[in-house]
Amino acid sequence: MIELNGSLSIEDVVTVACESERIALASNAAAKMRETRDVVASIVETNEQQVYGLNTGFGKLQDVAISKDNLKALQENIVRSHAAAVGDPAPVPVVRAAMLSRANTLSAGRSGVRPALVEQFVALLNADIHPLVPLGGSTDDLGANAHFARALLGEGRVEYQGKEVDAADALADAGIEPLSLAPKEGLSTLSGTPVMTGLLVIALNNVQTLLTAADTVAALTFSLIGNCPETFEKRVLADRPQQGHQTAARNIRCLLSDNVGIERMEQDPLSLRLVPQIHGTTRMQTEHARDVVETELESVTDNPLVYPDGSLVSCGNFNGQPLAESADQLSRSLTKLTEASEQRTHKLLHDDAVPAPFLADNPGIESGLMIAHYTATGLVTESRLVDSASDHSVVVSGGQEDVHSMGTISARNLHNAVERVSLVFAIELLVAVQFASLDDDPPLSDALTALVDAVSESVTLPDGDVHLHDKTEALAGLLREGFVDDIVGDAETAGC
Repeated sequence: MIELNGSLSIEDVVTVACESERIALASNAAAKMRETRDVVASIVETNEQQVYGLNTGFGKLQDVAISKDNLKALQENIVRSHAAAVGDPAPVPVVRAAMLSRANTLSAGRSGVRPALVEQFVALLNADIHPLVPLGGSTDDLGANAHFARALLGEGRVEYQGKEVDAADALADAGIEPLSLAPKEGLSTLSGTPVMTGLLVIALNNVQTLLTAADTVAALTFSLIGNCPETFEKRVLADRPQQGHQTAARNIRCLLSDNVGIERMEQDPLSLRLVPQIHGTTRMQTEHARDVVETELESVTDNPLVYPDGSLVSCGNFNGQPLAESADQLSRSLTKLTEASEQRTHKLLHDDAVPAPFLADNPGIESGLMIAHYTATGLVTESRLVDSASDHSVVVSGGQEDVHSMGTISARNLHNAVERVSLVFAIELLVAVQFASLDDDPPLSDALTALVDAVSESVTLPDGDVHLHDKTEALAGLLREGFVDDIVGDAETAGC
């Protein structure tokens, strides 16, 4: 059970998003929420103070005063009108992470909303009711947020018990009453960065697993065609002590046998020689993104903010710029990671030590793994073409909202980049394992031998020309699930 009080870790979110851990609103958080809710209730009751989003219109319509009789309709209307995102719905773990993130920031007690609003989030998550949240067209999270907000009211469509159904039917089946929004609650539900935070959390969780796999796959390739393992020595990395570089080099050292490169003394191509620098830099970018997301999970991303002293402050805490830039930076780093992997795949198919052209059993009549490399190049090109969304902005709402983070787009791009990383490294691993199977005596450590055997058993190596789609997809899925680490163990704990 995870209690919501305004502070979450990435691990907390992953547990709820991916493992359906139960949640509850902490009692001390509910008390803080009631304190600032009283401030909002007082303003509503007297109706003497004009407060943005509470008794005014939104955006360019902020000058329109809303009568006391229409305050409830104002909040429900913003949910309905803003549910304008398009495209395919977000994956369920992302939706769960987003809903949890929003409930958590509301539980901090700076939004002036009732505990009942957070408890509605809790009820839907604990009942595994997942709103269908399209991600296309969100400059920040506003449009996407409105789609999960609708479900709180019993509106829209949701995924429930493996089926797509009306939210009203799912809530009724789970014994949950649709929520009636009070003043400010629609705006507070739609504000902030929950969807981009959810996308980043799930992406970072996958990246952490894939980075270990990437080091291992590169170590396997180096064992087969590398020349100078000295490039990974402690003393070399100590002369440029970037922490991520040292970690990647240590992981590779732990996996290489003493026989690697003993018969060949040529300098290695950069895609082999620079594994610590490229993989290590991605590790450092990942850590930076984690720091940003951890801070976001302990932040109040809303506007306006409500304080117990009775003040309401208009602010920019809802903006997603730090998340957008972190996502873009990590996406660029992942692109470089795949570029190096694709080049190693090329070397595995064309190195002087290759057992047979394109690792085919009968070259000529068979093409072997030739086109697997084409696939890798296509995936890398897709990554290269993705622009940094955070560099851009738009002007909307009559010029009132004239700068946007584009964070949802950046986070979506990162999510897709992680998928491509798993596919590109799956191709390198498949090619390397095929190479090892055709080599009479590959210089592999026990750990890498175990990996080759496990891959051969899990996806079945090509025997003649076969369809590679299923094998590549299956192997990519195994990489995302931590298959490599399960086989070779965590090299970071070894004394290498």
